[in-house]
Amino acid sequence: MSLGMKRFCSCTTVMLTAAGAAFASEATSDWKGEANARIVRLHQREVRVRVVDEQGAPAVGVSVAIRQIRQAFPFGSAMTRALLRNERYAEFFKAHFNWAVFGNESKWYSNGRVQGQDDYRDADAMLAWCQANRIPVRGHCLFWEPEKWQPKWVRNLSGDQLHQAVEHRLTSAVTHFRGRFVHWDVDNEMLHGTFFKDGLGESIWPWMFKQAHELDPEVKLFVNEFNILSVDQAFQQVQTDEYVASIRRLLDQGAPIQGVGIQGHIWREDILANPGVLKERLDKVAALELPIWITEFDVADDDQTKCADKLELVYRTAYGHPAVQGIMMWVFWAGDSWRGPNAGLAHRDWTLNEAGKRYEALMNEWSTKISGATDAGGLLSFRGFHGDYEATAGRTDGPEANVSFSIEGDQEPQAVTIKLHHPSGASKP
Repeated sequence: MSLGMKRFCSCTTVMLTAAGAAFASEATSDWKGEANARIVRLHQREVRVRVVDEQGAPAVGVSVAIRQIRQAFPFGSAMTRALLRNERYAEFFKAHFNWAVFGNESKWYSNGRVQGQDDYRDADAMLAWCQANRIPVRGHCLFWEPEKWQPKWVRNLSGDQLHQAVEHRLTSAVTHFRGRFVHWDVDNEMLHGTFFKDGLGESIWPWMFKQAHELDPEVKLFVNEFNILSVDQAFQQVQTDEYVASIRRLLDQGAPIQGVGIQGHIWREDILANPGVLKERLDKVAALELPIWITEFDVADDDQTKCADKLELVYRTAYGHPAVQGIMMWVFWAGDSWRGPNAGLAHRDWTLNEAGKRYEALMNEWSTKISGATDAGGLLSFRGFHGDYEATAGRTDGPEANVSFSIEGDQEPQAVTIKLHHPSGASKP
């Protein structure tokens, strides 16, 4: 997915970026080296580019330039309707992220402010922009369990009236976005609210998942929760074990859960002092053998360097974990931030903060650009990150060929052939 990044690094090594040099220490070097080794193993593949002439013979000494234009791994962010009125916002998003989720525009309190009147206009306009820019979208969220997040008119319902409202919301939203949302967070934060469970009984939770699956069998259904990766400001302990147990209960009740969302809001916990704890917590969730997504990462320390350090710790650990299949930021611009001016990647004037500089350095590190000349067999081999590529091959005084290809995840080397063509009318040897 396009990141719009103009700088790329050689894929032959995975090294600590200069921007993160201050983050390295004796205490963190082991976790970082181990994460980097996993990143290479999980997200790179050997590629053998063979350049041939029109007769299929190896083309020796041909210059080849290869540039990654899209990353396969989802590095996304939440977006808001600011996208629709702020061109700078839209361009920044497109340049830095390849997946999207709507912060509020597909929640029930946005789509159903008035009973009996569904309103998807903002979400539809944002979806149209994402589709035009080849950006997949997560659905967030069908329901949100704490009572304070219900539409005001829903809070006073009970019994059959509440069930009818829930069924209408589920049918309306899933049907409306069918084929356009890749994921749905079905009932957000079930560890921290019991509105629907109290009003309709515990069976309502697996019923929500089953019904959503019937309405759209293709969309991947997720649970989503905070206080799992890091301790929230209002809690004393993480709830990783509790989360895993709650998901197992839902699975035992037949809920077709296909992914686990871990929000990743980083608050007061000093994760920098014990960086290995993040992988330990991810390992616990990975025991469910379901895909994990970091769905709502943000951090807002007073110290901007600490914000950058925590971003790198979370991203490098998650990207290097075999169960994590995507990382979504929740705040990327101070002008549209629920966590104050230090959250995200950019100041209000769109200049990068320290976390933004670190994020760009990581994206640069995890992209591939390479050039060289073919050997005696017409080959140029390299290791590249999974994703989409453009390649140019040719001699300064001869024909040139431009090709596109994708590096896909596999352990076996991938073969790419580039065939040189002589210009029309040119003599052939």
